[in-house]
Amino acid sequence: MVQASAAEIRLREGFRGQIQYVIPHTVLDRLSGHPLLHSLVPTDIGWYPAARYHYRERPEGAAENILIYCVAGAGWYEVHGNRFTLQAGEALLLPAGLPHTYAASDREPWSIHWVHFRGLEGDYFAQLPPEPAHKLGVDMTCAREVEALFQQCYSIFFGGFVLPRLIYGSKLVHHLLAELIYHNNSFSPSLRTGRFHSLEPTFAYLVQNLQRSLSLADMANQAGLSESQFSHVFKQQTGHSPLTYFIHLKMQHACSLLTLTQLSIKEIAQEIGYADSYYFSRLFKKIIGVAPSDYRGSP
Repeated sequence: MVQASAAEIRLREGFRGQIQYVIPHTVLDRLSGHPLLHSLVPTDIGWYPAARYHYRERPEGAAENILIYCVAGAGWYEVHGNRFTLQAGEALLLPAGLPHTYAASDREPWSIHWVHFRGLEGDYFAQLPPEPAHKLGVDMTCAREVEALFQQCYSIFFGGFVLPRLIYGSKLVHHLLAELIYHNNSFSPSLRTGRFHSLEPTFAYLVQNLQRSLSLADMANQAGLSESQFSHVFKQQTGHSPLTYFIHLKMQHACSLLTLTQLSIKEIAQEIGYADSYYFSRLFKKIIGVAPSDYRGSP
């Protein structure tokens, strides 16, 4: 008997242990105009473990955006005439209408969570990973959260597609996408090249040193970058210069101290590194909009 090759065996679904929910179009058409669903709603979702021979080809793209998150094994996909790999710890976001083909590896077929989704917010999320690969790395903390959110989705949809469950599932998918894009140290939507320098240690460093007058050089040294590189990366990821961001952190902490403590304005100024309380008050009013004394007295 001649055994079929992997190229001849192509499966869209039907994998042992798989989970799959397809929300009927009649339900989506009836409910997608709901104010809590029109901006982002999942249409299909599932889990394909060790999906040997998994293969999909869509010459016209899909009607919805597609997220594929690989947790084990590997696969490949083609977009823009280029072939890429997708390995464990990576996610692929394919915008609606983008022609593509993807398949599990022959040697180590992937295990993937996947979801199709549509809506204006969904379209925005799908455009954020860098072209031409449309994929992003996923750090370990984010990976745990994303897997947990997928599991919650499966649990919700197991009970049917009534409106409350569909709304809850929609918000879970929204949370899932937000984790991948905005709470993932392996990716930043501001860096479309796909190269990413995490600023999380820098943010922690700034919070721990609110009482100091840190210079740009201090911050850049902590981040392990030159001052120009650091300023560029920081502005891309936060929208602010490092020094402006640091000042805003100081004022945010001052607001907490004014609300939660009985410290004098002079003491609060010293707590956040300003020896001159008058200068602190002027800066506070410029940024917050009211004087420290008025902020403390406000309801």
